[in-house]
Amino acid sequence: MTRIDAENATLREIPVERIDRNPENPRIVFRPTELEELLESIRVYGVQVPISLYKEGTRFVLIDGERRWRCCLKLNKKTIPALVQDKPTPLDNLLLMFNIHSLREQWDLFTVAVKLPRVIDLLEHDIGRRPNERELAARTGLSRGVIRRCKLLMELPDPYKDEIRKELNKPKAQAHKLTEDFFIEMERSLKTVERALPQVIDDKDRVRDVLIEKYRKGTIRNVTDFRDMSKIARAEYVQADTNVAKFALDQLFNRNNYSIEDAYRDSVSEAYSERTFLGQVTMVIEQLDFFTSSPDHVTDEIRRAMEKLYDKLAKILGRER
Repeated sequence: MTRIDAENATLREIPVERIDRNPENPRIVFRPTELEELLESIRVYGVQVPISLYKEGTRFVLIDGERRWRCCLKLNKKTIPALVQDKPTPLDNLLLMFNIHSLREQWDLFTVAVKLPRVIDLLEHDIGRRPNERELAARTGLSRGVIRRCKLLMELPDPYKDEIRKELNKPKAQAHKLTEDFFIEMERSLKTVERALPQVIDDKDRVRDVLIEKYRKGTIRNVTDFRDMSKIARAEYVQADTNVAKFALDQLFNRNNYSIEDAYRDSVSEAYSERTFLGQVTMVIEQLDFFTSSPDHVTDEIRRAMEKLYDKLAKILGRER
């Protein structure tokens, strides 16, 4: 794994004005409230953790500690403690920052997604082929799940990426509407619809805009509702009528007050409930098989539960006990 070369790094006091931000730094959002808190801490206690730099000619480039450096600039500090190491390769430069932040403060997911294509390109040049998810996870310190979520954000058209940037620039205490999670859930479900019922989506951006508008208005209440949209698209999986599912999705993808909850109820709700019920019945039957072969394990409490179950089944099946 890429790491800071601590053995060869030297701790020095570096003039703040001779330091440049790293152009490869994935971090794109520096929230003012967070910077103010750090600035006040540095004003009172100084920089407690050295930043990390590499030398570039007569100047220095940041690897880690841009917020601390920005605060020192605002406070007009002359120097800042820094670990200075040899200049890394472009790939190591990026991977150092990814691994530092995977072990410490987590970046916003969009921050990672914006820079991940650059990491992939550099790794491809380094190993001679496109890296797979496992290799990408090992080199960046990201989990494979995070990488998959990032890819959904990477593939978004630019206008939707701009919406995420606007949200990320808001203070954390302020309510965020169109979050990274919203777009991830929406994109994941739209991919499912495209695979299962591609004819339902005539224009993906138009559909996105409709879903965003419905979410803003509260017609779609939760980002997790999109998971039910995926279930509608997979109607065939539960032997539900695909034509009914197509009609429900067509209604959902137009400007009206029709919600995902409405579409799910009108199309596949009963089929999924039935499937869930059958799964639960199968589990009960397996447990009954166990008690059939081991009757000594039937306690009085279990016997009473079985009697109650027997009575319910007799009524449903129209048989007298």
